[in-house]
Amino acid sequence: MPRRPPDRGRYRRLMRQRATLGVVAATVSVVAWGLGNNLAKYIRLPGNSLALNRLWLGSVWFALLLMVRGGRLSWRSLRLAAPGGIAFALDVSFFFTSLKHTSVADASIISALQPALVLLVAGRLFGERVGSRDIVLIGVATAGVGGVVLGSSAAAGGTLYGNVLATGALLAWTWYFVASKQARRKLATLDYQASLTVVAAIFLTPIVLASGQPLAPPDLSTFGWIALLVLIPGGGHLLMNWAHESTPIIMTSTLTLGLPVVATALAVPIFGEPVTWFQSLSMAVVIGSLALLVGRQSGSEAEELIPLPRPVDEPG
Repeated sequence: MPRRPPDRGRYRRLMRQRATLGVVAATVSVVAWGLGNNLAKYIRLPGNSLALNRLWLGSVWFALLLMVRGGRLSWRSLRLAAPGGIAFALDVSFFFTSLKHTSVADASIISALQPALVLLVAGRLFGERVGSRDIVLIGVATAGVGGVVLGSSAAAGGTLYGNVLATGALLAWTWYFVASKQARRKLATLDYQASLTVVAAIFLTPIVLASGQPLAPPDLSTFGWIALLVLIPGGGHLLMNWAHESTPIIMTSTLTLGLPVVATALAVPIFGEPVTWFQSLSMAVVIGSLALLVGRQSGSEAEELIPLPRPVDEPG
């Protein structure tokens, strides 16, 4: 008997639903990371020391979750996760240190310029097409991000050194996003998350040892805050890596433009960092542009998505 042709309409509906769920997961990730930026600034540890403790505690947590799900770390998963793990280690090292020398708004906004860099490689690496309207919306959102940072007050504690570190985090953050999208073609979500965190912790350990910063938190209270950092923004990384399977990297990357809006808004009650009317207007521009972009990608454009193959070891 001839094989029955696939139901293209049903396939497209399924892909649209998966892409929509990916957008929701990525949005929750951005909110979690915005809170995490403030947590990292609040915790009284040097940047690299905080990054190392966050990574080792996170590696234990995600490895245990993987074991509960019946999986285990392997040399294959560690090898495939290595590029993302090294990039992630550099990102948290640069970013956590920058938060000790500049405002939450400035550090978050500089790192949020990532979509402009992702656009340079999305087509060549992943075959994703970007329409002219999408480029305009991304440009408007990026301009809004710039408005937030330009409107930040010197009283918020920004320094040139902190902003340079945040720029280093931006480059590592872009590398991490691209490497994660590539790794998810061959690894299930939790396998990748556990493996990349272990690689990141191992990579950062000699750097912290050489810096002479403390290796352990000074008290249980600090340890508790670090655990919260693992659960909330760490959970955001797990969700974003899940979203990479079915959601274009252009979409997930552009959604990170909302991160400085969340981080800056939360920094007002937590640290008393000032927000001007110009920053508030810029935030509105960012949110509005992202909403329009999500609406476009969730519409007819979603039918053109070509999802990554689902790893065979990942349960449905």
